[in-house]
Amino acid sequence: MLPSIVSNIQSKILWLISPDTLLSAAGIAFALGLVIFVHELGHYLACILLKIKVEEFAMGWGKVLKQWKRGDTIYSLRAIPVGGFLKPAGEFYAQEAEIKDPREFAAQPCWKRVIMTAAGAGMNYLLAFVLFFLIVLTVGLPVSDPKGIAPVVGEIVEGYPAHSSGLQKGDLITAVNSVPVYNWEEMVNNIAASAGDVSLQYKRGGETLTALIPLAEDKKIGVALEPVYKKAGLLLSLRIAAHQCYYWTALSIKTIAKKLWQRQAPEMAGPIGIFEIVGKGVHSGAEDYFFLIGLISVAIGMFNLFPIPVLDGGHILFFIIEAIRGKKMKEKTLGNASMAGACFLLLLVAYATYGDIARITKRGAAKTPAAAASTVEP
Repeated sequence: MLPSIVSNIQSKILWLISPDTLLSAAGIAFALGLVIFVHELGHYLACILLKIKVEEFAMGWGKVLKQWKRGDTIYSLRAIPVGGFLKPAGEFYAQEAEIKDPREFAAQPCWKRVIMTAAGAGMNYLLAFVLFFLIVLTVGLPVSDPKGIAPVVGEIVEGYPAHSSGLQKGDLITAVNSVPVYNWEEMVNNIAASAGDVSLQYKRGGETLTALIPLAEDKKIGVALEPVYKKAGLLLSLRIAAHQCYYWTALSIKTIAKKLWQRQAPEMAGPIGIFEIVGKGVHSGAEDYFFLIGLISVAIGMFNLFPIPVLDGGHILFFIIEAIRGKKMKEKTLGNASMAGACFLLLLVAYATYGDIARITKRGAAKTPAAAASTVEP
């Protein structure tokens, strides 16, 4: 009993300090740190442009490692190198707030406060746009027509018949049941039309090999295609990048609205789910990793604009109400609203975390293959 416990602890320690785990942790810290820092940078730049006094602009969190002052602003470098924060002067804008300097945030007209508050989400969208643009410009656009994609194996899906057949990533399928195939669609159709075992002929390097693979009930053997990309010009890359920002925002809002309309709980990733997704993205290649950072940046920007007290969108809602009423809100009203918003967010995080744990537990119990085989989707 004791040796097995010790062995299990040792294996967990080795996993924690393994290169893959450390790389995943670094990738997660960089991705989230970049998205958060860019968000705060948006607020900071808006303050500079609108001439709003900034007391402190910090890079990172926790203990101060180094700080310096330039003008009225203290710039600090902190121990935890993830994200940062901005502290504008007079950030408490309630009716009872004492204004000591006309450059304070609370002293600004509503339109300036709205711009400064929305600038964080704006910078998140700008980051996503730049990342999407660079990915499309350098990598290209995925070819979606299966007739234009060579039958090259991109992934062997664990749990499907091909996993134990000897096939490897990069193998070029040349024939299915002795019938030549020249693109992914022909390969998929020939496999689907087969009965019983499927005979594959494929090339690896300069060698021609064969494999006899039993066909699963869903007519899939467990191979996913190798993505193929075509070059995109400057203008097309700009248009695609803008469309990606719009598409993922619209899709998220439509999905949430549909779930709420149907009185169903929306599915969302919590901290565990986000860490897992980003951790996998680190090992999937640079384009996948930075595309994922773009998606996270869109999600953070969009979510921050929701009219929930504590979030930027909640503050903007208060500013709009203030402009309509012609006077600031009371301190007690703001405090109660902020408390309600904070409680709602905590419940949301708890719900999302529960969903993460449930998905991981279910996946581990079912051991279901992660990707469909013989798919025609890129």
